Formats: sequence, structure tokens, C-alpha cells
Amino acid sequence: MSFHKAISHVMDYLPKSYLFIFTSTLVGYQIFKLTYNLFFHPLRHIPGPKLAAATYLEEFYYDVVLYGRYTNRIKEMHEQYGPLVRISPDEIHCNDSLFIDEIYAGGNRKRDKPIHQVRGSGTVQQALFSTINHDVHRMRRSALSRFFSRAQVTQLEPKIHKLAERLCDKILVVGKKDPFDVTTAYSLLSSDVISGYCFGESIGLVAQKSWEPNFRKGLYALLNMMYYLRFFPLLRYMGLVMAPFTKVLSADVEFLIGTIHVDIKQAKEDKEAGIINEKTVFGSLIESTLPPNEKSVQRLSDEAIALFIAATETISWALSVITYHVLTRAEILEKLTAEVSQVVDDKGELPSWAALEKLPYLGAVIYEGLRLSYGVASRTSRVPTGEDLVYCGDWTPKGSKTSTRAEYVIPRGYAIGMSSAITHHDESIFPDSHSFLPERWLDERNQHRKELDRSLLSFSKGSRTCIGVNLAHCELYTLLSLLTLRVFPRMKVYETTESDVTYDHDIFNPLPVKTSKGVRAIIV
Repeated sequence: MSFHKAISHVMDYLPKSYLFIFTSTLVGYQIFKLTYNLFFHPLRHIPGPKLAAATYLEEFYYDVVLYGRYTNRIKEMHEQYGPLVRISPDEIHCNDSLFIDEIYAGGNRKRDKPIHQVRGSGTVQQALFSTINHDVHRMRRSALSRFFSRAQVTQLEPKIHKLAERLCDKILVVGKKDPFDVTTAYSLLSSDVISGYCFGESIGLVAQKSWEPNFRKGLYALLNMMYYLRFFPLLRYMGLVMAPFTKVLSADVEFLIGTIHVDIKQAKEDKEAGIINEKTVFGSLIESTLPPNEKSVQRLSDEAIALFIAATETISWALSVITYHVLTRAEILEKLTAEVSQVVDDKGELPSWAALEKLPYLGAVIYEGLRLSYGVASRTSRVPTGEDLVYCGDWTPKGSKTSTRAEYVIPRGYAIGMSSAITHHDESIFPDSHSFLPERWLDERNQHRKELDRSLLSFSKGSRTCIGVNLAHCELYTLLSLLTLRVFPRMKVYETTESDVTYDHDIFNPLPVKTSKGVRAIIV
């Protein structure tokens, strides 16, 4: 054989050999990984489906292929396997409200966020909500927390009240012409409140003549990418590369991200020009002692987008659920109207937020609305880094009358979480849980409400509780009171059924059936 023929033969052989080696190595690694996950993994003692324990295929199928339906599958797992279920190789899901304080611990008990879930945050991975490390989260939260304290929100209350009044005026005028989506309408208030508070001047969505533009489409354009980014994190970097072309990709995303980037850059330019804006959230962050990398335009933009998502959709959806049930059940509207009317002064002015919070039935309606709107409906997991957790509880298998004892040690370093869309339907705590029953929150000394509130995960719990919970409550109490007195007597639901406010699947936020056209109403 000549030298050239020998070289040619080797060259023909090498690619096939490399391909064989690569394929064999990959298959061997997967077999090793599957074997380890099933028989040697620290979570091997936690019950659950073998496929979920061995791979992420089950989660991928239900969340990516079927689109946001893994929560429903997890509920089925609990019915079969008990209060603790291994839902992926490195994650456990809990369905026992008595374990909430252990999972979502406060104080010095450190809780990281699992990387797998944070990947779904996409291009806002530097926001407080997406922060993995406990200590970094504490640093970022500390810089923001004073702006969302009860005292600070109380100072913002007059602006919230004025915007709520203007929104009611707008609904009464614009809502006469055509049926409208109430969630979109309510989102205008939340967007204006958070933008004004963050940057010193609201965007002016309530003041515009119609319901468009608004941030909701942009928010969902981002949220729709969540599960893809969780499994294909490299897509995030493609998004960063293509960021300058967002106008081509999506006008809604451009409106959201573009507006926020402009405001952040303006705040930084104000600082450079010697203009101090310490009364705004981002003006204060820029003036703070945070490290320089924490004050970059990208980091602050991530924070702003996360605040807009949380502030806009959580409140507007909760109010939409409440609106449907109030308008379709006359007895609720009658009780609500009677109670709120009692505290209005001679000029027809509402009292303070603090006074409204003392109204038992108004509070009961709001808490029941929060329960059935869920807040974040997708599971929110925590990683205990400094301690093992010990679970002990009883459960009754489906179809059985005998309770079974469940005792497990959850090793540190592995994720465990809960889902509000499951916990809020624990029949032992919320009987007839799928019904809207404000009365469940009523008792003479408010003790029962406190007990139920321990199982309410709408704003999460522990050291990572939603930072905007006070702002959300102020908006809910103020706007619902004004709607009750001014708008609801003239508002009717339009081609909307209970399925339009019932959880079906989720992409971070809860969503109804895909055929839903939203909660629609008209002014008559």
C-alpha cells in the first residue's frame, strides 16, 4: 500500500472512529447518570416517579411540550406518593402547609434559589427575585426594602388614591363604548404606580384615552420564554445579542424594555449631572453604597423589569378574579357595598388604607381573591445551604381510609418548594377550596384569618417574601373600595364564565384555559 493510500485510509477511518467514541462516551455518561440518580443520589429515598427521579424529561414534557402543566402533574404525584415527592433529580416538592416555615425560613437560616428555576428568568437574572445566593439577595433586598416598608407606602397613598379615582373615571367613560378586558384596565394603575415610584414620574397609562399601549403584552412575551430558557439557557445569550433588534422581534417587548432602559439611563445621567433623586427607588439605588457592578444599567434594568412583572400582573389578576365573583354574586356586592359605604365621609371621600384594612368583609374578599389568584402559581423552591431539614407528617393515600406516617431527611444543598396553585386547595385548611367564599376569612377576633394566612403563598414567605406586599395591599384595598362604590353598580360581566378565572396552567403567573378571552366587562 502506497503512503498516500495509507493516509487516505486513515483519514477515512478517523471521523467514524471519533464519532463512535463520542457517541459511546455520551451514552455511557447518560447511563452512569441515570444509575446514579436512581440508586446513589442523596434524594434517592424520596418517593416519586422513576422517570422524574432519573431525568428532567417529565418536567420538560409537561412544561415545554404541553406548556406550563407540570404543576398539575405534581398534584397527581402527591395523591399517589404522599406529601413529599421527588419531581426531578435534584428537587423535592412539598404539599404540607405545616412545613412552610421550614422551607421558607427567615432570619439567619440561609435559603438559596435553585439554578434550574432561575434559568427561566431569562434576561432578568440579575434582579432581586432571580438572585441565587442568599447573601447577595440580602444585600440587594436591603437596598430596596425601605422603599416598600409600610411607612413609605403610606406616604405614597395619596398618589395611589388619585390614580385609582382617575382609573374609575376612565372605566366609566371608555367602558361604555365596547366590552373591555378588566385585567388590562387594572394593570394600567399598577404600572403607573410602580413607574412613578421607581423613576419619579409615572408613564401615564391611566391618563391615555384607550387601554393601549400597556405593559401586559410585553410582560407575557417575556414570560412565554420561561420554560424554554429553563431547559435551553443558551437562548438567553441569543436574546442579549439580539436585544438591539427588539423592535423587529416584538413591539410589545420593545415598549416594555425600551421604556425601562431609557428611564434607567436618565437616572444615571441625572446623577452624573449632580441631580439627586433619592426619593425614587432607582435614584436611591444609584446614590447608594452598593458596589458599582450592582448599579450597572443592565442590572438595574433587570430589577425594574422584575418589579413591573410582579407589581402589574399580581394585583391586576387578583382584582380580576374578585371582580368576576363580585359581579356574578349579588350577595357579595351587597355586603361589600354596605360595609364600605359606612366609612365614607360626608364628601364621599374614602378613609385611609389603614382604616380600610379594619373592614372585615372587605379584607375577607381581598384575601379570598389572593387565594384564588395565587400570585406566583409556578412552584417556588428554596435550597437550604446550612442545614438538613427533617420532615414528619401524616397523609392518607387516595382511596384509603388509613393514614400513613411519612418521615424524611432532606439533605442540605437540594431544592424543596411548594406551589400556591396546590397549597391553596388543601381541603383540610380551605374546605370547598375551589369556591369563592369570603366568609372563610371571618371570625370575631381575626384569629382564624391569621391561621389561614399561614398557608397563603400569594406573596411567598420567609426571607424572600415579595418585597412589594405592602404596596400591593394598599392598591388592592384602595381600588377595590372605589370600584365597589363607583363602578360595580354600573358594570356587568360580558361573555365571561368561571373558567376564565379558574387556574388551568401557568407560566410563572396562573393562566385560564387557552380559549379564554379574558375577564371582560361593559358599563351599562
